[in-house]
Amino acid sequence: MISTKSIVKKMSLFMILAILLVGCSVNNTSGSSKTGDTIKVGLQAPMTGDNAQYGQDMKNGVELAFKKINSDGGINGKKLELIVGDDKATPSEAVAVVNKMIMNDGVKAIIGGYNSSPTLAAQAVSGPAKVLHLNMGASPELSKQNNPYLFRVILTGSVYVPAIMKYMSKEKGVKKIAALFENTDYGITMYDAAKESAKNLGVEFIDTEKYNPGDKNFSAQLSKIKTVNADAVMVVGLYNEVALIEQQAKQAGLNVQFFSPDDSMYSKQLITLGGDAVENHIFASMINLNANTPQMNEFKKLAEKNNVPAQANTAIAYDAAMALAKALQKGGGDLQKDRDALANIQLQGITGPIKFDKNGDRSNTPMIMQVQKGDFVVIKESE
Repeated sequence: MISTKSIVKKMSLFMILAILLVGCSVNNTSGSSKTGDTIKVGLQAPMTGDNAQYGQDMKNGVELAFKKINSDGGINGKKLELIVGDDKATPSEAVAVVNKMIMNDGVKAIIGGYNSSPTLAAQAVSGPAKVLHLNMGASPELSKQNNPYLFRVILTGSVYVPAIMKYMSKEKGVKKIAALFENTDYGITMYDAAKESAKNLGVEFIDTEKYNPGDKNFSAQLSKIKTVNADAVMVVGLYNEVALIEQQAKQAGLNVQFFSPDDSMYSKQLITLGGDAVENHIFASMINLNANTPQMNEFKKLAEKNNVPAQANTAIAYDAAMALAKALQKGGGDLQKDRDALANIQLQGITGPIKFDKNGDRSNTPMIMQVQKGDFVVIKESE
């Protein structure tokens, strides 16, 4: 598999130089974006391929937020306009998409990507261009980029992982774990974080298996896992693969607790595709779609009015768009003021309080959820 670092070195440098050559019009040396009647915002997301549903959920969320914002008068009298770019969940496409959005479309901010590897590659372009970038990647590597324009609207793996590992150890009595994760920046870094967390809990990873996104057959990995007699299997991946993995595990007679470190599979599609095989799956989550809060109720009402499924990723993208809008409103179109407003934002969103630390990360404590009788149920509240 081509590494993200290789993609960044070979493609992003060219894109960065191109952006710098374009000059003032892209980087707004005047410090404001006061021309035209709209403010363009890019969505970098997988709109085709195996991850297309995630991209569509994100698009739905941003569009819902923009409809509400624009109907309420926009941002200082300007309407928000969404520019959608398909990154195909690959680093090379993400670099190309973000470059086009910045150089050709003139976006003032970007929401996305969803997958960690494309996001790592894309931020190497948006950062030097000084374009605000709110992403939904979970990899802890995103916290280490020293990019002052990069913000993460979901929780980082360094927050998710200790919470789920503590629960599995203390509440479920798990001592021996087999890991099965996608061979990407996201999968590898989440596994590394889990392995580090395990040291302090007396938990051991006794087998490690990988797969590539888009794989359909996991029999080899599951056969190996079956021989090690693990107490639980940690799966790091998206709902497509998680559903297939647990279906094939059930067929193979692997009757063991499955869990995931984060809520990347939190979608009704997991249950639709996985059926009974995903029953009792446990994961850490930053959002409860069954919560009875003013923010959640307003979101669901707006989603129903626009005939949009109220999915977890839709809600998270909605929060990203609302946070961005508040920052742009306060910053008034001045590049540095917009950035500072986002860095210092305090907003109660659907996913809880939104505020960022010095690395552009949120530090909310996740809840623990489980699939029960075809629904997602909170089994441990946030601490």
